[in-house]
Amino acid sequence: NEYKSYLSMSDDWLSDCGDDPYTSKCKTLTIVRGLFGGVSLIFSLFMIFLIWLYKKYLFFTQRLLLYLSLAALLDTIPYIMGPVNHTLLCQIQAYLMTYFDWVCLLWICVITANMFRLIKEDMDYEPYERLFLVFCWLGPLLLAVVPFSKQAYGKSGPWCWIEQEHKLMSLLLWYLPALFIVSMLTVMLIYLRVYTKRQNLNWIGYNPEQEIVRSRKWKEVRLLFLYPLVYIALAIIPLVTRVHMLVTKESSFPLVLLMNISAPLLGAVNTCLYSCNPNMRHQIHPRYIQDELRYRQREANAERYDFLESETQRITDSNDSS
Repeated sequence: NEYKSYLSMSDDWLSDCGDDPYTSKCKTLTIVRGLFGGVSLIFSLFMIFLIWLYKKYLFFTQRLLLYLSLAALLDTIPYIMGPVNHTLLCQIQAYLMTYFDWVCLLWICVITANMFRLIKEDMDYEPYERLFLVFCWLGPLLLAVVPFSKQAYGKSGPWCWIEQEHKLMSLLLWYLPALFIVSMLTVMLIYLRVYTKRQNLNWIGYNPEQEIVRSRKWKEVRLLFLYPLVYIALAIIPLVTRVHMLVTKESSFPLVLLMNISAPLLGAVNTCLYSCNPNMRHQIHPRYIQDELRYRQREANAERYDFLESETQRITDSNDSS
């Protein structure tokens, strides 16, 4: 009974937000979530646009970042929905939040695993790309359905997620697995950092071909390394906030506020990292973007002309033969 009481404890003012989401604290949280969610959505769109514009998607590493950006973009949708009172909309918001949070986490895992293989084996996981697509996009569909079995989706403060009285489910479905995965990611990143430093110190001799391969590998690793690191930094605050709630049985407004800032911010921070990459800095200049758009337009017109020409030739040959 004491354990059940502990799991069903009240989160004081945060629980009251479910009944009245327009009190000062609750309204602040809603505005902050919506604002940072909207900013992250716009930034994610920009990153996807850059990858499309410069045809970066032709490279596997860039496609991984594209998938992560798409997941981060879609993850902002439940954050910008705001408080919803309709039961169906509330369950949709809760489901989307669970689903896309897991999709983002799984793509971070894939990026880290790919980086690990690049460093250790000089190979990537491109042959398994389709498997990763199925795993990262379809796997969370099943996880996000689980709370429906206990009717656990509902009001959870000023937003909709797993209800406060189903704390055990929220722990088992998200917080504990996320904590474990984030811990493993942290260990892997520390190991990779130490390993790469030792590799650089032990590197002797000069072989032009090996130097080209080595340079390309470290270039890809440097590009990928910061994305899991940023995810870990942003994930720590929500995890700390939930642990604080469970231990103290109270909701700290500063911690909850920080959680609502960091949770939807992944897409925005990823875009900043992507734009600051030395290979992209000059390409985000409006003049370069305009030139590339004109080039893409000319390319599309040329393809359209070639298609029309081939179709005309085909029709002419068909008429001649008849």
